Amino acid sequence: MAQITKKTNKNGTTSYLIRAFNGRTQSGKVLTKCKTVTPPAGLTPKREERWVLDEASQFEQQVRNGLLLDSEMLLDDLIDRWFEQYGNKQLKQKTLYDYKLLRPRITAAMGGLKVRDIRPAHIMAFFDNLEEAGIRQDSTYTASPALLKLLPKGKRAKVRQAAGIGEETMRGLCSGKPVSRKTAEKVSSAAGLAFSKAFTEHRKGDGKLSGNSTLHYYAFLSSVFKKGVQWGVIAENPCARAERPKASEIDVQILDEEGIARLMEALEDAPAQLSVIVQLALLTGARRGEICGLRWSDIDLDAGTISINRTVQYISGSGIVFNSPKTRKSKRCLKIGADCVELLREYRQHQITEKLRIGSEWVRKVTLENGKQVTNDLLFTKWNGEPIDPNTVTSWFPGFLEAHNLPAVHFHSLRHSCASLLIAAHAPITTVSQRLGHSQTSTTLNFYASAIQSADAAAADALESVIHVRTRKQA
Repeated sequence: MAQITKKTNKNGTTSYLIRAFNGRTQSGKVLTKCKTVTPPAGLTPKREERWVLDEASQFEQQVRNGLLLDSEMLLDDLIDRWFEQYGNKQLKQKTLYDYKLLRPRITAAMGGLKVRDIRPAHIMAFFDNLEEAGIRQDSTYTASPALLKLLPKGKRAKVRQAAGIGEETMRGLCSGKPVSRKTAEKVSSAAGLAFSKAFTEHRKGDGKLSGNSTLHYYAFLSSVFKKGVQWGVIAENPCARAERPKASEIDVQILDEEGIARLMEALEDAPAQLSVIVQLALLTGARRGEICGLRWSDIDLDAGTISINRTVQYISGSGIVFNSPKTRKSKRCLKIGADCVELLREYRQHQITEKLRIGSEWVRKVTLENGKQVTNDLLFTKWNGEPIDPNTVTSWFPGFLEAHNLPAVHFHSLRHSCASLLIAAHAPITTVSQRLGHSQTSTTLNFYASAIQSADAAAADALESVIHVRTRKQA
């Protein structure tokens, strides 16, 4: 309920100050909106009271509905409102989670500025800072010889317990495995050794954020300011006149035909589930989250089709989450060949056997996108039928490649390899784009420009060969 304070002005008239609740800041400070109203002359006391109450009710409703935002607000307050009225309602959980991770740097740099005072120069200065060395916060740390000297076998338990870490973490640390800064700080403190002497830092990308990461900040800020314009907070979006950060160059790693053949042979040693996931990535070009989110109801073995209807992701604090595909065109139906159909038939029998072996511990229901609960018919799961974390696949893959002396590529490279093989086979670029679920054909062209050029060169050589043969015959 709005607060109303009566005021008597110097000229003898009466006005009322209306104060309405407008949320809280991150620190818990109460925010209010104020409005002063002066009743029309000649009203009786009762009518004046009723008039003021009506004004207060309307003002409070306007504030609650976000109709009285103004440029006096801080950027932090606008971001709060953006999450409350837009982000939390419209964005997918993963996108929302990622944007919340970006928030602290924005708050530190510009959160205390009034929205009306933010200029393109502020935005550019922020992006320049993001591109500096040492800005990344995901360095890993390995134990130094000085620390290892303090941690001989038989004397590690005391330090481990004081640091509050597990036996496996301590064992890995002492064998040279990298740990996070948080873990490293705990261990160095427990060991009584200065952090700088206890650990060696290993920065990723020279400690710089990639161009793509900077683009995420740009997209987030631009969306916030765009809503600010829509809500009447500011006249224009300062990001619109700031230079857009450049994306990192696309590094497309692929396996050639020989590498794929060697991988397929090595998969005979892989667990059945992981083997099938890898083969589906090669045969369909689907993303890892799309593959891990497949249900048997998405597959028609008689027709030889796989429908991509969802994706699955792990989100910290929420666990395994199902969502609709990345873009509208990511929802698609893929044609598969006889070999892929046979692979899935064999895998289905394997899964049935596993379910019978697990028995009552097998999870019978799963919650999919939009909170829909269905009978568990997921293709790929944990040992007890729970949805699988796609990170499990990408964590396993590099070690598997190394153990079999195969080229060190990313799991996502299987998708690139599928696309490159299709292009080499002269499949129309529109067909490749549709199969990959790209929102635009231009995305496919940008990603696979070199593969397209190679295929075009091969076609040109073949054409020249044909013309050369025909010319010889005519001669």
